[in-house]
Amino acid sequence: MTSRRTKASKPIGMDDFSGKTAVITGAASGIGLELAKQFGAAGMNLVLADVERPALDQAEAELSDAGYQVLAREIDVREHHQIVDLDRAARERFGNVHVLCNNAGVGAGGPVADPDNLEAWRWTIDINLWGVIYGCKVFLPAMIEHGEQCHIVNTASMAGLGSAPMMGPYNISKYGVVALSETLSKEMQMMQSSVGVSVLCPAFVATGIATSDGNMPDDVRSTLPERPEGGGMQDMLEAMVAGGISTEVVGKHVVDAVRNDRFWILTHDEPKAGVTERAEQIVNGVNPVVNPGFA
Repeated sequence: MTSRRTKASKPIGMDDFSGKTAVITGAASGIGLELAKQFGAAGMNLVLADVERPALDQAEAELSDAGYQVLAREIDVREHHQIVDLDRAARERFGNVHVLCNNAGVGAGGPVADPDNLEAWRWTIDINLWGVIYGCKVFLPAMIEHGEQCHIVNTASMAGLGSAPMMGPYNISKYGVVALSETLSKEMQMMQSSVGVSVLCPAFVATGIATSDGNMPDDVRSTLPERPEGGGMQDMLEAMVAGGISTEVVGKHVVDAVRNDRFWILTHDEPKAGVTERAEQIVNGVNPVVNPGFA
């Protein structure tokens, strides 16, 4: 595979994970837990961060029992100081950080015209976008400074490449993660840094993201209308997520991208046609239309 780097750039692809350290947010379940399993199997030290303490304890025990070196920290990625503490704890325990997976995320939607869901929008964007921004800003300086091969993986979504209706806060946050990642990749190239960058853009994956609003603070939840029981969009969304690809498949895509310095991680083939269609609409001045292929 051809690297995007110029001949003058330092090599970026990580061909040896053994003894290196990976920090993963949203690591207690779903994609994050699978990334921990696969990086651990490759010989990496693991720093697990998640807001759900019971699930985090279970993940820590499972990975430790598998023989991996694990440090677990309960954090809320909306809080910059908690990510600063995570960075400090990771380096005190394992030394240099080599892989950073800004993976913590939630799914929430609602129409733009609804004036009462503003706090839910803020909660979603704070986690999905500001959590990634904080992760990059806190961990990146030391990764650049130590000069060893390392990589940042930011979890976005196909929703960062095309906007489904009724998913405003999610779409906005994931578009932001894509833009941040592209910007960061170009800056690292300009610096000829040894930090590679990838953006993960899956469609439906069999995780718990459809019910991630279970972690929504009570003061935010109280601003939302009561969810109807049975049927409706929520049940449809949960069914589509449950029918998605396995986290194991996603994890393999991510590990391969880190090894080979591949920026775009698109785990599903079907929605790619929608990306092409949207690009053609932009350059041809065609108004947006509903495209059910994005998730």
